[in-house]
This record gives sequence, C-alpha cells and structure tokens, in this order.
Amino acid sequence: MNPIGFSLLSLVSLAIISIVIAQERAPHGLVYENPEAFSPSAYSFFHPNGRKPETKDPCAESKCSPFPLAAQVEATEIHESKASTPQNGRKQLGGGGIAGIIFGVAFVVLLAMGIYHVRVTRRVNMSRAKANKSVQPDV
Repeated sequence: MNPIGFSLLSLVSLAIISIVIAQERAPHGLVYENPEAFSPSAYSFFHPNGRKPETKDPCAESKCSPFPLAAQVEATEIHESKASTPQNGRKQLGGGGIAGIIFGVAFVVLLAMGIYHVRVTRRVNMSRAKANKSVQPDV
C-alpha cells in the first residue's frame, strides 16, 4: 500500500477511535442535559416582549411627566427588530464558513504531504542513478 494512503488511513481510524472513546467517557449533547427551571426574573430578562403583568401607570397619581415619545418608539423598535445587526461591524461565522476552513486546512495538509512525497522520491531516484552510474565500468 502507498505510504501516504497508509498514513491517511491510520490517521482517520485514529480520529474515529478517539471520538468513540470520548463519547463513552463523557457523553455530551442535549440528550444528556438536565433541564433547569428559570426564575421569573430570568425569564423576563430573556423574553422582553412577553406578557407583562398589568400595572398602574406610576405617573397617573403623582402627575409626573412620562417618557418622551421618541424614547418609547426607539425602545420598541429595538425589541421588535427582526434582523439582528452585528455588533462592532463584525459578521458571525456560520457552519459553512467553519466547514470551508476545515476543508481548506485538510487540502493544504494533503498538498504538503504530496509535495514532500514527490521530493523524497526524486531525491532517492537521483541518488540511485548516481550510484548505478559510478558502479558501471567505462566502455
């Protein structure tokens, strides 16, 4: 079998074995998670647009001025916005981007292994040619 093919096969089998052993040693995932109940304050923090209990207007009795209309509209638009804007102008990396990076690194590694194999093979062939040339008598 080709040395590169053998090393690639052994690397893949080693990776599969390590994944299986890790899964047996420490199972993980949503299946193995224990559900925990949120406190009411945590639920209201993560669900800002949920139903809120009916409260009296605090400014009705004390006759204080309510928030300006512009502040209320801005706060509503922020909570009801469907498109999330990336913070600091950065875009998030999705699953396709991560897969592209992994395949790119794998391609570069395989390309480097191929170049190394060709160089070693040529070097060996040249040294054999020199050895054969020096052993043959001149005619």
